[in-house]
Amino acid sequence: MENLDKTVAQRLSVQYIMALSIVAILTVFGQFLVHNTLSTSQDDSHIINIAGRQRMLSQKMTKIALVLKDQQIGTPLYDSSLVKLKSSFEEWEQVHNNLQKDNITKPRKYNVTNSQVILSYFSNINPYFQNLHALFRSCIKNKPTSEIISKILENEGPYLSWMDKIVTTYDKEATKRVNTVKSYELILGFLTLGTLFVEALMIFGPLVEYVKQVIFHLTKSEKKLTETNTQLRYSNKMLLETQKQLEEASKEKYESKLKEENIRNASLLEGQEEERKRLSQEMHDGVGQMLTGIKLSAEKLASMDPNNPKFAIRQTDLLAQIKDTIEATRGVSFNLMPSVLKDYGLESVLKILKAQTEKNSSIVVNYEFSSGRLPNKLEIGIYRIIQEALNNTLKHAEAKVFSINVLTKAGLVYVELSDDGKGFDPEKIKEQSLIHNGVANMKTRTKLLHGTFKVISNLNEGTNIFIKLPLES
Repeated sequence: MENLDKTVAQRLSVQYIMALSIVAILTVFGQFLVHNTLSTSQDDSHIINIAGRQRMLSQKMTKIALVLKDQQIGTPLYDSSLVKLKSSFEEWEQVHNNLQKDNITKPRKYNVTNSQVILSYFSNINPYFQNLHALFRSCIKNKPTSEIISKILENEGPYLSWMDKIVTTYDKEATKRVNTVKSYELILGFLTLGTLFVEALMIFGPLVEYVKQVIFHLTKSEKKLTETNTQLRYSNKMLLETQKQLEEASKEKYESKLKEENIRNASLLEGQEEERKRLSQEMHDGVGQMLTGIKLSAEKLASMDPNNPKFAIRQTDLLAQIKDTIEATRGVSFNLMPSVLKDYGLESVLKILKAQTEKNSSIVVNYEFSSGRLPNKLEIGIYRIIQEALNNTLKHAEAKVFSINVLTKAGLVYVELSDDGKGFDPEKIKEQSLIHNGVANMKTRTKLLHGTFKVISNLNEGTNIFIKLPLES
């Protein structure tokens, strides 16, 4: 039903918009055509009137010239007739030139459409116009003579004949344009009606059918709704019971997780205490015994005569004991918290860890470091994890090679630790005490850094540890 709604609505919307657009375009085009036709017809009518007026002005000037030739004419009548001749001559001359150049601007700008036929008529009439122009100008300057009047009448006939053809041609061409526009308007009318018919056939017809389908589906859905409501009431009852069970299960899961977290935190604290005991033991058994030996050697050296040959030997032994004590102290300090880690970063510490391990054991340490300086908290956590993994390998794995790979990519730090030792069963490791379980300690440290921890190990196949930590933890 939903897909039907979307499909029909989309199709009808597109068709309706297209139909309205076509009707709007045809309407606008029709309005433009009508407006343009009215404007053109108005211009054509004015041009026809102007062309007809040219004939009238020519005849008017001929009559005035005949009046001016009369010897009995009085001065007042002569002067007034001469003024009329000048005024008519100026208008006749100006309109004739503008009519040919499509430049009628009075009383406003009019669009003059001169076809090739009309232009050829103007070409034929121009000689007669020029002759009349010169003769009328002569009448304005001097009193017309019988010879001038005769020439005016001789040229006026052909001039009026060609002007009749020009006026008639203007009228025919204007009528032809109007008929053409009528044809266009008729076509636009048919197109508009056709568009409305198609709209009714392809839009309103499917819309009515769609409404019928909707009513049918609604009637059918009403029956299903009654059945569904009954099922929903039963389902709601079951849902409430399930929700109650889920709440109890979530509560138990939360309590179990909280208990596990407390155990892990306690184990971490106990592990720290164990580490402190180990360091205390190292200080007592190692550095403490060395300092005691130094004290005894110094007392013996103080009681000897400096000239005694054994004095120099004792002095050399004392210096060697002091050097060993310094090295042992540095080792304990390095295990506790390497100062190099804070000053120079994790890569420098890994170099020292590699050198010390290879010096004090038979294992080879390889490392690849593809990161810059990391946040201090992150570097300390990674170092402790690597230290824990390396200690486990030295104690239990009987490995020959221990590999470290640290890589930073896309805001994450990837740490991979592996050895080629005898491996172990991860399931059995879970059963050991958390305090003495190095894997659990590494996992806890990873979790505190908001990372993920994965260990893969099989008997006699070595161990691989994969850790992924966020750069901003």
